[in-house]
Amino acid sequence: MRYLLLRLLPKNLLSRIAGILSDIELPTPVLSSLIQLYSQIYDVKLHEMKTPIGSMKTFNDFFTRELKPELRPIDPTPGSVVSPVDGKIAEFGTIEQGLLVQAKGILYSLHDLVGEKSAAIFKDGFFLTIYLSPADYHRIHLPISGKIRNFSYISGNLWPVNNFGVQRIGGLFSLNERIITPIEGEHGIVGLVKVGATIVGKIKVDYSDLSSNSNQETQLNLPIVPERAYRKGDEIGLFQLGSTVILLFEKDQFKPTNILPGTLVKVGQTIGSMKN
Repeated sequence: MRYLLLRLLPKNLLSRIAGILSDIELPTPVLSSLIQLYSQIYDVKLHEMKTPIGSMKTFNDFFTRELKPELRPIDPTPGSVVSPVDGKIAEFGTIEQGLLVQAKGILYSLHDLVGEKSAAIFKDGFFLTIYLSPADYHRIHLPISGKIRNFSYISGNLWPVNNFGVQRIGGLFSLNERIITPIEGEHGIVGLVKVGATIVGKIKVDYSDLSSNSNQETQLNLPIVPERAYRKGDEIGLFQLGSTVILLFEKDQFKPTNILPGTLVKVGQTIGSMKN
């Protein structure tokens, strides 16, 4: 019944409306009360915020909040790969026969997720999926240092990416809207896939004015001119409400640390290393 209801709901439209509502300026007492209530429900750590609640104008200011930089130190070890987001490790492993694990017993296609050109880069490589809960910090950072020369935007649906969605909707991540960013590092290319979800008003990126959920069915492969160089840990985008990030690595180029599904990670925390 729940799946049928979700299928019938105009998920993209509802998400755009949620995005508009979250950008409406509210009186400070009303907004403060709303933030306090949300924080109590989802156990948001308000003491980590860089900007005090009283200085915020919209709910989106809160949801896309910056954190005090000293709370997310970036591992400086050469060759290390750090978590690009705060979240929970959902799945990880080798990409076998062009398939990734969505959940136990549920697989989906690398080709469907990123398109033919990018799928060739990450054939037989490694993937790692991180889920962001409503309580998490929702800015996105670089897992390695490198250059970004192009990116892809693939429009799609906006199914929920919570446990219900992952367990019930086959090929979920390749059905939802996503922005794919190849990062060219010293030891190869790392793919950073940002996946939209129900009530995600927008996915925004630092290197382009394009944002997701634009009410147009399209697949764009766009150059970045001039190319952009980033350091490990630099911020490159954000989710306006929660979602999922998938990291992709080339064959034999990544060695994970001792992580398990369900492990909580934070921006800057080491999740593995690149092989020379």
